[in-house]
Parts: sequence; C-alpha cells; structure tokens
Amino acid sequence: MEPGRFCCTEVLCLCRWGTGSSAWGDSRWTDCPTARWCITLEKGCEGLGFSIVGGFGSPHGDLPIYVKTVFSKGAAAVDGRLKRGDQILSVNGESLQAVTHEQAVTILKKQRGTVTLVVLS
Repeated sequence: MEPGRFCCTEVLCLCRWGTGSSAWGDSRWTDCPTARWCITLEKGCEGLGFSIVGGFGSPHGDLPIYVKTVFSKGAAAVDGRLKRGDQILSVNGESLQAVTHEQAVTILKKQRGTVTLVVLS
C-alpha cells in the first residue's frame, strides 16, 4: 500500500497511513492488488488539477471514468496520491458509474472546497 492513500470498503472508508494498522487499531480491512482509495483534495484556484477520459456512451463504448492526466498544478499534484489510470467511482458521494463524460465533467467542476474522491487503483 502506498503511504498516504486510504483504503475503502464497500460501505465506508477505513483510513490507514500505510503503517500496518487501521485508525481503530484492528484489522477490518486488508491490502489487495486492486483497492478502493478515498482521496481528499482541497480544491483551490488551480482547480482539482486532473483530466478524465471515458464515460457511458463514449465512442469506444461504455467505459468507466478514468484519470487521464494529473497536471503539474492543482490539488491532485499538490496531494500526490491520484494517479493516471485511476478509476473514479464517486465524487463527494455522487456516483460516476454509468454517467456520460459530460456528466462526469459537470460533477467535478461544480465541487468547491474539500472534495473526496473514491478511486479504484
């Protein structure tokens, strides 16, 4: 697990800093090769700092929403956890599953302040 990333269960986020212990001192979740991560960003004047690709009804078929590029400026670059190829499952609790590319862009752009992404990496 990468330090600073948070592993998520299907129901709620259980946070761990990559030290081998959960925030509650127990083992309610385990490391896995494909994991859900909760990444919290502070959206400022530089924006979230990443672009996306995919979406329902795309020219390449119905695809999930993926991170295409993490720009050198913006919240994602400052934070450092979001990676190219991460699948974005939700934004502040709003699902990005089965949405069009345009709907996903609208959801991301309307966010202000603290933005929590659940991603599959």
